[in-house]
Amino acid sequence: MTKKGFTLIELLAVIIILAIVALIATPIILNVIDDARISAGRSEANMILSGINNYCASEEMKYQLDNSYTKICTKDMTKEDVPTMVNLGNATVEKLTYNGTKLTELVVKSNTHTFTLCASGTFVMDDEECNGEIGGEDSQPEEPSDDSGIANSPELLDNMIPVYYDGENWIYADVSQKWYNYDAKEWANAVVLNNDLSKNVGDPISEDEIALWYVWIPRYTYTIFNGNNEGVEEQEIQIKFESGTNSSGTVECVDTANGDSSEICTDSTNGSIKNGTSTYTHPAFTFGDQELRGFWVGKFEVSGSTDEITIKPNITSLRNKAVSSFFTAIQNMSTTYSLNGDSHMMKNMEWGAVVYLSHSKYGTCTDGTCVEVVTNSSSRYYAGGGSSNAYKTNVAQSTTGNIYGVYDMSGGAAEYVMGNMVSSSGSFASAWSGFSETPDSKYYDSYIYDTSYTTQNRGKLGDATKEILKTTGISTGGWYSDYTRFPCSSGTGYWFRRGGGDGKEVNSGLFYFYESNGGSFSDRSTRAILVK
Repeated sequence: MTKKGFTLIELLAVIIILAIVALIATPIILNVIDDARISAGRSEANMILSGINNYCASEEMKYQLDNSYTKICTKDMTKEDVPTMVNLGNATVEKLTYNGTKLTELVVKSNTHTFTLCASGTFVMDDEECNGEIGGEDSQPEEPSDDSGIANSPELLDNMIPVYYDGENWIYADVSQKWYNYDAKEWANAVVLNNDLSKNVGDPISEDEIALWYVWIPRYTYTIFNGNNEGVEEQEIQIKFESGTNSSGTVECVDTANGDSSEICTDSTNGSIKNGTSTYTHPAFTFGDQELRGFWVGKFEVSGSTDEITIKPNITSLRNKAVSSFFTAIQNMSTTYSLNGDSHMMKNMEWGAVVYLSHSKYGTCTDGTCVEVVTNSSSRYYAGGGSSNAYKTNVAQSTTGNIYGVYDMSGGAAEYVMGNMVSSSGSFASAWSGFSETPDSKYYDSYIYDTSYTTQNRGKLGDATKEILKTTGISTGGWYSDYTRFPCSSGTGYWFRRGGGDGKEVNSGLFYFYESNGGSFSDRSTRAILVK
C-alpha cells in the first residue's frame, strides 16, 4: 500500500503563499487598528473640548448670578484643572491656555497620538499643522488682559450690543471671541440701537442706527500718589484691575461722624497713607450698598432732549438745563430704552475713576510718559469734536488716544456732575439746581462747606480734585495748569462742573473743575452712567 503526503515542494509553496498573504494582510490590519485608535483619540479630544466649554459656560453663568463666585476659567487656568471639569478617560491634556472667555490652545494625547485644536474648531494630529488659534478674526482686538490680571468682563444689559471697530465700521461683536483689550488701550464699547432696529453678530452698525453709546470702566485699585494734600507733578497713575467685586486696596475712607461730609482715610497695612505704597480700591465702584464689577460711562456728552436722551457723536450736546432736569432725564433712560439697570447722572467720583484710568498705561500713558487729552474746541458744542464722524479722526480727544475711549471730557461743553457742597448747617444744598427733595445719597458725592474756593483739601481720594494739584491755593493749580476752584459760599455756587468748555489751556481739561450754582446755562451739559 502506497502512503500519500505533501512533498517538500508543496510545503514550500504553501509557506510562500501564507507569507505573501501575511505581508499583504498585516499592514491592512495594523492600519485598521491604528485608524481605530486615531478615531477613538479624536473622539476623546472632542469630548474633552466639549466638557471644558460646557463647564466654563456653566461657571460663567454662576459668576454672573453671584459676583463672589471665583471663576476657574481665566488666564491662570492650567492643564491640571481639566480633570476637575471632565473625565479624561485614557487621554491626557498636554497643553491648555484659557484667556478671558476664550480657549486659545488645547493639546490632547490619546492612544499614542497627539491632537491639537485649530481655529476651525477641529483637531489635527501629530506633526500636522493648523493655522491660527481657535475662534476670532484678525480684525478683532486681542482678548482683554494685563500683567496684573484680567479686567472684569463687561456686564451687558438688555438691548446693549457689544461692538468693535474694524478700521472702517463698528461691528456687532461675538462676545465669545475677542472684542476689547485694555493692554492695547482698547476699552470695551457697547451701543443701544434706535427703537425697532435689530442686528445680528457680525453685522456692521452705522452711526444713524445708534441711540446710546457706552464705554466699560472695569473695577480697579490705584496706588496713592498724593494722599497728603501736597502739590505733585503730572505722572502716570498706577492701576491694577480687580477680580469680581473683591477689594484689594489697603486704604479705607469713611465720612466723619460729625456729618460735615469730610472723610477720614486709614491704611490697614501702613497705618497712615504712604504715597507710592498705599493702594485704594476706587470708591466709584461702590454704589450705595452695592459693590460693582465696573460701570458703563456715556462715550459722549448727552444729546437729544430731556424727553429722550441720546448719547452719540456728530450732533450738538444737550445744554441749557438745570442739574435736576439732567438728573431726572437720565434716570428715565432706563425706561425709555428698556435697560435693566440703574441709569443716573455722572457723579464727581465717577468722573475721577474715568480720568484716573485715562492717565494710566491703559489710557494716554506709555512707558511712564503721559499725553494730555486734546480739547474738543467745537464752539457749536458738537459731541466728538465736530460733525460728519469727526470723532473718528479726532482720536486725540479720547481718553485712550484712539477710537475706543471716552470723548468730550476735555472741552466741548462744561459738564455738570453730581457733586454738591453742603450748606453751613451740613445739609444738602440745592441752590439753583431745581431739586425740591434731596436725592438718594448713592446718586451724589457730598463735600464739606467752606467760604473759599482755595480751601482745596476738601476733595476726596479718587475724585481727581485735591490729588491732582500741582500748586495749592490758586485757581490754576491743577495738572496741566487746569483751573481748580472748589464750590464755596462766596463764589458762584455749591455744585461741581468738570472738563471745561470749548476754550483751551487752563479753561478745559480732564483735571479741570469749577464751582457752579447748578442752574441752566448755554455752555453746560452732562454725562450718563449705567450700572447693572
